[in-house]
This record gives sequence, structure tokens and C-alpha cells, in this order.
Amino acid sequence: MLANSNATTSTPWPAGPEAPGAAGPLRWWRAFGGAWQADWRERRRDWRVWLVAGLGMVLALCAGTLAALDLQDTLEARHVAGTAEQQRWSQQGRKYPHSAAHYGVYVFKPLPALSALDPGVERFVGSSVWLEAHKQNELVYRPAGDEPDAGRQFRLTPALLLQVLAPVAMIFLGYGMFAAERERGTLAALRVNAAPLGAIGAARAAVLVCLAALIALPACGAVALLKWQSGAQDPFTDGALRSALFGAGYLLYLATWAAIITAVSAWAASTRASLAALIALWAATALVLPRAAVELAQSAAPLPSMQQFRQSLDADLGMPDDAEEAERHKQQLLKEYKVGDVRDLPVNWAGISLARGEAHGDKVFDQHYGRLFDALRRQSDAAALAGWISPAVAAAGLSSYLAGSDTASHLAFVASAEQQRRRMQTVLNDAITRHPERDGKRHDGDEQLWNSIPPFHFLYAPVRWGHLMMKYLLPLLASLGASLLLAFLGIRRLRQGSLR
Repeated sequence: MLANSNATTSTPWPAGPEAPGAAGPLRWWRAFGGAWQADWRERRRDWRVWLVAGLGMVLALCAGTLAALDLQDTLEARHVAGTAEQQRWSQQGRKYPHSAAHYGVYVFKPLPALSALDPGVERFVGSSVWLEAHKQNELVYRPAGDEPDAGRQFRLTPALLLQVLAPVAMIFLGYGMFAAERERGTLAALRVNAAPLGAIGAARAAVLVCLAALIALPACGAVALLKWQSGAQDPFTDGALRSALFGAGYLLYLATWAAIITAVSAWAASTRASLAALIALWAATALVLPRAAVELAQSAAPLPSMQQFRQSLDADLGMPDDAEEAERHKQQLLKEYKVGDVRDLPVNWAGISLARGEAHGDKVFDQHYGRLFDALRRQSDAAALAGWISPAVAAAGLSSYLAGSDTASHLAFVASAEQQRRRMQTVLNDAITRHPERDGKRHDGDEQLWNSIPPFHFLYAPVRWGHLMMKYLLPLLASLGASLLLAFLGIRRLRQGSLR
């Protein structure tokens, strides 16, 4: 599965001794180009390379196509359901506005095309929420709940392919980059030909990155085709920027693995040792650490059970509003309008009381859901810290953030939906307040009132550069920098004569 190193050593290099600083930039780039051509030529001739690349591309095509089709079906279903819900709300007929508040409406979370590449937490957090009076509901319709246990534990996605499977392919294609040269005894020939080992290592690492990117292309193409054909509005205001950062982030991740493979192969005494070390690193950073980070984050910021949360919330909601404050408010209104009874007010005390009840409930919701969401954010931040020792964790966090499928993006949707619920209650309670009861007759709302509430429309916030850099990009760049340093030291060790 390794390229024929004889083709590299037989490539003509500029004459002259190899010493640190002796080779100019032009000579280095000429050596890089020669090594690139030799390595790429030999890999094209190796059927094992095509086997690995072909299997990877088939998996990527399947993952991308299935994810794109699933996203398209989901978008269509949510669009149909959202349109039907808005029509049902508008055409509910004449009724008392508070009855309409309990009639309620469902709103659905929009999905960007990038979420097909990295679905993140979308399958586990729900896609729709019921907006009604006096109550902030949890999201419902979680796709993972309808899947078998195996589907919940493992689901092939383009992001998983890039984070876990692409590095494996790179390892099996490149573990003998320098270790095989050492075993064959051809490193001495490289030094005799004055070939800059740094240029050779960079060229071979670049070939690995290209092969890994080639594996991922079918998945990205399938999602891009979906985006091009879909007529759904993009919920991103900066979709092009996110797509570019998404690709750049995974390019950094693959480059990190290429540098790791180069470093291990340069330091290892044999191809067997190189392969064993790389597989161990891959298992630790791509499999063990991401799961361990989640478990530790849950321990650092534990969440209450749903039963405990509901009991605590219902207990506080059951506490009545301040009766003395309500009475003071009523007396102030009577004094302001110079009347002796609420029935003589030019406004409807029932609407004011409903608004006071909603304000009381909103405070309770903000306290309880605020604590819950803060714990979720702390979990996310704690898990992201593992990105400083695992590039897979940093890459996963970066891609889910850019795809709008991370915890923070979900919580932003929940907050926006709750603001829509409160906006609805304000409009309906104001309509009651403006129309006092006369002769026992209450004012009924109509389609004009229902349509005065603008339809729910959610847009994801633009990329926050400080958050992106500190939480995801800096850990990824740190991993790349450390890998490049190890590769540089290993190649320098070879160049200085440690061929055994």
C-alpha cells in the first residue's frame, strides 16, 4: 500500500550537499514538485491505493446521498407542516382571544444544507415545539427516538467519514512514508542525491491530504447538488462563509493527520512500529477521547432528570402571583380612570390579569430553563476543551457549529421560539384589554387579529469569530503546529544521519 520509494530516489535532485539553510526556496520547491510527481505517479499505479480510495469514495457517496435525500424529505415535510399550521391558525374562526392562545400553533426548526454533512445533535433534540398560553413546551419529534438501538449508536455521515474513516485511510496509505525507506536502506540514497527530506515529507503528506479529500468529494458533491436544486430558503445569512470555513476546517484536520503520519513514520524504527503507533493514536484521539470528553462534561455539569425538572417547574408555577401587588395595580387603574369598579373601566381587567399571569410564568420559565440551558452550555464548553488534545474533537465541534447543528444553535432556536410564544400572548392579551366586556358579552377575535401576529421565521446568527477561534480553530491549529514540529524534528533526525 506504499508508493515505490525507488521512483522518488531516482528523481534528479539539484547537486550539492544537504545542510540546514543550504537549500534555497527555489531548490526546495523543485524538490517538492519532483517528490510530489514521483509519489503521485507510484500511487496511481498501486491497485491497493485505488482499492482504499474506491471504498472510501463509495462510502462517501452513500453517506452524502442518503444524508442529502433525508434532508430534502425533512425540509419538504417541515415546509408542508409549517404551511398547514399557519393556515390552521389563520382560519380558526371567530373566538375569544384567550381561547385562541390555548389553541396554539406548532413551529418547526429550519435546517441548512450543511447539516446534511454534519447533523450534530439534530436527531436527538427535536424539531418542533407547540406554542400555547401559560406554558413553555419542550421540542418534540426526535428522529433518533424512532430508530433502532444500532442506528442511534452509529450512523454513517459525511462528518463521521472525515473525522474517523479518512484518517484511517491516510494511515494505511502513509505509515511507511519514511519507515519503509529506513527498512529498505534507501534513506542513504536520498542523502547522497542531496534531496531535501523536508520537501519529500511535505510532498508525500500533501499527496495523503489530496487522497483523503478525494474520498470526501462525493459526499460534498451530493450535498452541493441538493443545495443547488432545493428551493428552500437558507436559514443562514452567511452561508457562503460557513461553507468555506467548513472546508478549510477539515483541510486543517486532514493536514494535521498528514503531519502526524509523517512524524511517526520518521521517528519509528520500522513500518510495523509506525503502523501500531498510528493506529493507537487514531483510536485514542478519534474514538476514545471524544466519548470520554462527553462523559466527563456530563459529570462536570450534571442535568436534572426530566421528572425532577418538571416537578420543580410546576411547583413554582403553582405559586400564585403577588395578590397584594395585583390589588394595588387594580386600585391604581380605578383611581386613574376615576371609577369605582373594574366593570366600569374603559379597559378589560381580564386582559390585564392574563398579562400579569404570563409575566409571572415567564419569570419562572426564565429561571428554570435558564439554569438548564446554562448547564448544557457548560457541558458543551467542557467537552470542547478536549479539542486541545484531540483534533477530532476540535474538528467535530467546528463542523457542527458551522452547520448550525450544535447545542448552542439549538438553544438559539428554542429561545427564538419562546419569544414568538410570548409575542403571541402579548398580542392576544392586548386585544382582550382593549375591548372591555359590555352586558356580559366578550369580544371575539377574527382572522385579522390572528394574522396580525407575524409568522415565525428563524435565522441563525452570523459566525462569531471570537467564539470560533477560541473554542475550535485555535485547538485545531495547535494540534497542527505540534504535529508539524514533531515531523520537523523527526526529519531533521533522519537528515543528521539517524538512519537506523
